[in-house]
Amino acid sequence: MRPRSLAGRLLLAASAGLLAAAVAAIALLWVSPWPRTGEDVLRVELEEEWQHLRDGLRVAADGTAQLRLDAKNTAAYDAMPKDAAYLVLDAAGRDVLSSPPGPALDALRGMSPEVTIQSGEVAGGGGELLMMGGQIHHGGRAYTARVARSDRLVSTLGDYAGELYVRAGLITVLIALLTFGGVVFFTVRRLLRPLHRASAIASAIGPRNLAARLQVEQMPSELKPMVQAFNAALDRLENGYRVQQEFLASAAHELKTPLALLQAEIELGGAANTEVLLRDTALMARQVHQLLHLAEVSEGHNYRFAPMAMGDAVQEAADYLARAADRKAVHVDVEVAPSLAPVEADAAAVFVLAKNLLENALNHSSPGGVIRVRVEASGFSVQDEGPGVPEADLPHLFQRFWRAQRDGHGAGLGLAICQEVCAAHGWRIRLATHDEGACFVVAIA
Repeated sequence: MRPRSLAGRLLLAASAGLLAAAVAAIALLWVSPWPRTGEDVLRVELEEEWQHLRDGLRVAADGTAQLRLDAKNTAAYDAMPKDAAYLVLDAAGRDVLSSPPGPALDALRGMSPEVTIQSGEVAGGGGELLMMGGQIHHGGRAYTARVARSDRLVSTLGDYAGELYVRAGLITVLIALLTFGGVVFFTVRRLLRPLHRASAIASAIGPRNLAARLQVEQMPSELKPMVQAFNAALDRLENGYRVQQEFLASAAHELKTPLALLQAEIELGGAANTEVLLRDTALMARQVHQLLHLAEVSEGHNYRFAPMAMGDAVQEAADYLARAADRKAVHVDVEVAPSLAPVEADAAAVFVLAKNLLENALNHSSPGGVIRVRVEASGFSVQDEGPGVPEADLPHLFQRFWRAQRDGHGAGLGLAICQEVCAAHGWRIRLATHDEGACFVVAIA
């Protein structure tokens, strides 16, 4: 079962990689072109021993010869005279140097001078004795060096060396795994410390502590984009929470005034002015209605996107406001370009968008004015013939509860709702410059 922790997975991957490397090394050794048969191994061993004789021979100026061999070879010649021997002869065939007396040395003395390699039996049976001879020239003198080895000696030493190498290899791999695992474990723990600190900071973030952010400086470079994205998400959440708090405060402030007026009218009893009461209740109803609209369009899950005809939605909004336009003697002229392709949008939200823009244009139009609505492939526009928008008011157009004139009409939410609808669809809304009146443009492409 795969570990769930990152440290466990890294440790497992590192151990698997080390084991794979060890297996690959063993396989490489196995397929290497080394001697396979016992005779080949014996021949290779014999050639190496003869080279040791050649390299170890030293001749002094007075002709005295010495042989320098390593302790391992010397011990083999001393301990096993049946299975190993060497003999150095001068040009006259006299013994110069030799291993301790034994059957293997006697076999070397009986070796034919003309033969380079000769085989025989180990004295007393039990194996094959292979002998090799050759000329050595040293200090102007010629010597004949002969060496003998038995196959049982080579096989015994090979088995012992194999067991020793396997044991040493296993111990080495085990130590390497433990060392590597420990290094990986402590390295990963050190690398994960910034994550643990970030987790502690993140767990402390709440509605009363939205300003906290995760530290990016000590994070691994691979995790920095994730931490930065998380901090950006916190920025958006903090901004959304602040906007909601401001929205609640503004809504309470906007509703407080008409409620106070209603209470005052009711307290007057018989002196109540019905017309004023109806006006105040209508204003409150409009504010509550627009608050509900704003809450709906601010939530993405309330949208149902489907192909729709933009011209039909705009025309429906114009028909809905036809009586209001008649009361103000304002003519609404809707022009839809022919053969428009369907648009992927929420029809109800587009209706609210067009209705609010038309209501805004009606509120700022004089009697006898004309509101021109143009629907094209790139979007639609709503232009009135009112007084226009002063340059000082441009930065506040889409702010919630902002009204250019405190005349008691409107709640200051219409354009804010329009902006929310456009943002949900990925569209843009702007006030286009015009010679007279105001022209709001919704760009869908």
